[in-house]
Amino acid sequence: MKYQEVPKKNRNVQDYQLIAYGIKKSQGKPWAILSTEEVMQTLGLSLAQTTKLFTRLHSQNRIQKIKKGLYIVPGRFPPLGKIWKPSPYEVLWSYMNWLGASWQITGLAAFTRYSFSTQVPQVITVCNDKLSGKMEIGGNSFVFIKIPKKKIGNNNAFPIIGALQIPFSSKARTIFDAVYFSNIFGTLPAAYTWIALIAKNKDDIKELIECCNLYGNKQTIARIGFFLEKMNIDTSLIKIEKEKITETLFPLIPGTRRGPINRHWGIIENESTTKILSVMENPDEDDI
Repeated sequence: MKYQEVPKKNRNVQDYQLIAYGIKKSQGKPWAILSTEEVMQTLGLSLAQTTKLFTRLHSQNRIQKIKKGLYIVPGRFPPLGKIWKPSPYEVLWSYMNWLGASWQITGLAAFTRYSFSTQVPQVITVCNDKLSGKMEIGGNSFVFIKIPKKKIGNNNAFPIIGALQIPFSSKARTIFDAVYFSNIFGTLPAAYTWIALIAKNKDDIKELIECCNLYGNKQTIARIGFFLEKMNIDTSLIKIEKEKITETLFPLIPGTRRGPINRHWGIIENESTTKILSVMENPDEDDI
């Protein structure tokens, strides 16, 4: 059946009803997430009417689209004619909560938070147990790295928007991630200089070793263990069978496999630690 244009008077009523329902659902939060199905049931609209309602409000920037059939709407009536655009952290928190995901922010947003980088992140990277890949959500760019739920941890919650607490990887976990995901972030050898920055903080070093034990693979443990040892830091608490590490040799930094070999950690020292520490390097990737 061909869909007929809704009279303007009725459109205004539908607009009001949808925003009012979003405010009721928000329960005092600055936003709410609405799906096509619940709006159809609540407002008594057809699929075509609901789709057109969402499309119209989205085109007017009065609500934002998360994905097909799912929108984030304001938790209070915005000033007439004003654009409503929630922050990327509000969009992320609301969507992750809606998915029931375990998650935490890593990558450039975390590097900047801990002053390892001065770049302004254009893309927010999120470790989580539900999504994978690069996505545009609510007018914001995200990269989702899917990992097992048991590997979500060692994070700190920061108040970003009002009382909204956003989980970021802790300082030690952020450095660990910079080594573990160096192929994604391009953060070696810079991450080694960050280890040097926390070398005198026993709590941070203890947590970095804890991250190796909880989340590390052979390559990450070998690289971090080798570098900690070079910094004269006790690595005896790293729980790994050294024989398993040395089955494969890993270059200290991605690239050439030429250089002295450390059999204890299974590392090819293709760049001297002295040279690595001589210059502080920050990640160059804009889409970390």
